[in-house]
Amino acid sequence: RFESLTLSHNNMVALKPILEAWPEEAERAQREKLAKPEADSTGDKKRKRTSIAAPEKRSLEAYFAVQPRPSSEKIAAIAEKLDLKKNVVRVWFCNQRQKQKRMKFSAAY
Repeated sequence: RFESLTLSHNNMVALKPILEAWPEEAERAQREKLAKPEADSTGDKKRKRTSIAAPEKRSLEAYFAVQPRPSSEKIAAIAEKLDLKKNVVRVWFCNQRQKQKRMKFSAAY
């Protein structure tokens, strides 16, 4: 109704303060966002790529040779032993399984 200009006079009068406050609120929010650039944008930043050192990589490969699908508890134990984050170890195992799958597929053709 607003776009087609079919609002009654009373509705327009009621909407006027809301519509006047809207740009001011948007500008205030923008100023606050600029005042704290790092606080709000931390979720938007991409996580840095994790690099695993050679000794840890060899250990992970040894664990993978024994058990390519370790349990969550085993992953946590490996992560603690190698001083890595649990998620890093979990993703490493997932990536190794995918790599193994690709190698097996390419060897078939």
